[in-house]
Amino acid sequence: MNDTRLIADAYRWQRRLGHKVIETRYCGIVADPTRPDLWDANHVDAVIAEDDAAIDAVLAAMGEHLGHSDWRVVHSDCFTPARFLARLAYLGFEERPVIVQMACDRLKPTGGADVNIVEVRVQRDWDALAELVLADVEEGKRTGHLDLDARFVGDMVSNYRLKTPDYRFHLVRRGDHAVAYGAIAIAPNGMGMIEDLFTRQSARRQGIASTLITHFDRTMRAAGVCGVFLGAVAEEEAKQLYYNLGFRPVMLTRCWVKQVSRGD
Repeated sequence: MNDTRLIADAYRWQRRLGHKVIETRYCGIVADPTRPDLWDANHVDAVIAEDDAAIDAVLAAMGEHLGHSDWRVVHSDCFTPARFLARLAYLGFEERPVIVQMACDRLKPTGGADVNIVEVRVQRDWDALAELVLADVEEGKRTGHLDLDARFVGDMVSNYRLKTPDYRFHLVRRGDHAVAYGAIAIAPNGMGMIEDLFTRQSARRQGIASTLITHFDRTMRAAGVCGVFLGAVAEEEAKQLYYNLGFRPVMLTRCWVKQVSRGD
């Protein structure tokens, strides 16, 4: 099995963590009526529809199972049929920031920042994570600059908690202050993934992200992963940092979204 398939399967597994998956003939659907506006909790993936009848069936399943949400969200990768993507574009679905999935055979050595990295386990740490997630959302780079409020951030963090312990968040503390966060997971296929990286603006360009990535890489390789990958928003500068650390572009994943009237 090649890297692209391993990464696609691992990324899909991570998104689905904490939720029941409705498997249909042509796609999988994650639906969470308690968090109707959260895309990670309400989406379609693993689409294999290659003709009009199959595509119609996927769209009908979306309407049936996601009617509680104002959004229709589809995750795609290099295995998603082009004809299905063409239908999404025709129907007015928009591409949110394209993600470059990057894999690393061997991480390049880098100087470490003087920080403390802790796994998020206790409520105090979850509260600190929520503050950082709010700062991340307010900056807007990873969320497409949507106007999101504190309630939405609360839903995001509660969704993160559903994914534990398979998906483990970590804080980077400098003194008493949390200045960055990130998460790791080891998928059933053996791929190790690094996700949801964020550093406060005031703490950037100080080696903190590199230190966290190095910590994650060592942790997962010690656990015996077959590879390590992470996702970089194509429009962000962080992709250059990842490249300098030894990560190389492997594939693209996309999130297609359309706002609808609830119940459509």
